[in-house]
Parts: sequence; structure tokens; C-alpha cells
Amino acid sequence: MTNEGIRRLSEFRSVLEGFAASHAARNAAASPETLTRMRLSLKRLVKAVRARDYVAFTRADLDLHQMIVGLANIPTLEAAWRVVWDGLLPLHKQGFDDYFPDSGTIAEEHDYLVETIAFGDPAAAEDAARTHIEAVWLRIAEQSRSNSDAESSPLKRASVHIAFRLHCPLTLTHVAKKIAFTSPGNLSRLFRRHHGISFQGYLQKLRMEKAADLLRSTRLPVARIAKRVGYNDASRFSQHFRRLFKAAPIAYRVAGQP
Repeated sequence: MTNEGIRRLSEFRSVLEGFAASHAARNAAASPETLTRMRLSLKRLVKAVRARDYVAFTRADLDLHQMIVGLANIPTLEAAWRVVWDGLLPLHKQGFDDYFPDSGTIAEEHDYLVETIAFGDPAAAEDAARTHIEAVWLRIAEQSRSNSDAESSPLKRASVHIAFRLHCPLTLTHVAKKIAFTSPGNLSRLFRRHHGISFQGYLQKLRMEKAADLLRSTRLPVARIAKRVGYNDASRFSQHFRRLFKAAPIAYRVAGQP
């Protein structure tokens, strides 16, 4: 399958799973037994990731996503989703082996997805599902794109990577060397030239904008939103948020600012 075919199929999976997760969150309170089974599958998935056991991971991953689609309780959705899942299956092991050197990321993304569904927040669950699938495509594109491709310029590669990894620790040195394939000094100059701010300033701005979107569209606790955008310290997150939006996160949410 060509990269374009993979991209389109991944986009379709993103739409289907986002839709499924949203409806699963609506039905979660009425199906505690399904949530229990999802959490058991999540535990098996985490164990398989830690052991780098692809076979066990595949079973747990399929079980978990299939339960989410089933919990949505939408006629014919599961049949359509399974066709797309099977279409992307040849890339599944490749992604497991090559595109996630930080294996903990896989477990964290699935844990967050289950958490948002259990919380009963449709918007948060949809965002979690779609971000997860889109990040998979991003990793594939990063690995397969030619360095001579105009789309793979250092700034472009860095910016796209950052957009899908806001919840992860990100440093200029790592992004420059491993993602943008340039020196930290050059990448820093590119950010200042094209965005007028430093790499760190750009990263912080994107994190705050994502947080603002989650505050407006979801009911997730502020501490959970802070963690989702890369802050383990909620008070530090609030400080940075207030600096940009001139309001504390709770006040921003209550006011419903555009």
C-alpha cells in the first residue's frame, strides 16, 4: 500500500474510532461490566508493551478497540471498523517495532483513551481516539518521508511532531537531532525566524492552546488537562495558562471564553 493509501485509511480509522469513542463515553455509565473488561484488556496491553510481546499486544489491542466500538452500540459500525483495522494490520507490527521507541507512549495513550470513556466525556474521548490514530500515521510518515521532500524540512518535521506529542517530554536537542535531522542551534534559529519565538516558547504556546480547547470542549479536571499537555505540576500549568490567557484555567472554563 502506498503512503497516500495508508494516510487515507488512517484518516478513516481516526473518524470511525473518534465517533465510536464519543458514543462509548455516552454509554459508559450504563455498562460498568464493559468498562471492567476494558480495564482488564488495558492491563494485558500494558504488560505486553513492557515485555515487548507483540503477539500478546495485538490480542489486547484488538480486544480493547473492539470493545470501544461495541460499546458505541451503532449498527454496522463494528463491521466497517473491522475492515479498516484489517486493512492497516500489515503496518501494526512495523509500528510496534519501529515507530514507538518509547514503548511507554503506547500504554499511556490507551490508558488516557479508556479514562476519558470511563469519565463519560464524549468530546474528550473523541479527541483521545483521534489524536492516538493520527499520531500513528505521523510516526509512519516521519520514518518513510525522504529528507529531500519539501514537506520534510526541519521546521516542518519539528512542528508536526510537536503538535501530536504535546503530552510528552520534548527538548530542543532531541527534536532537532531525532526528528528534524538538524542541529539544535539551526532549529532554534528556524523557530525564531518563522514564528518569532523560541522553540520552548512555541511549545508552551501550543500546549496552552490545546489546554484551552480541552477546557472549552470537555469536562476533564484541570489536573488531567495539565497532564495531557505535558505538565505533571498543575500549579505550574496554571501559572503558564494565566500568563497567556489572563485568566486561571477554572475561570476560563466558567467564562466560556472563545
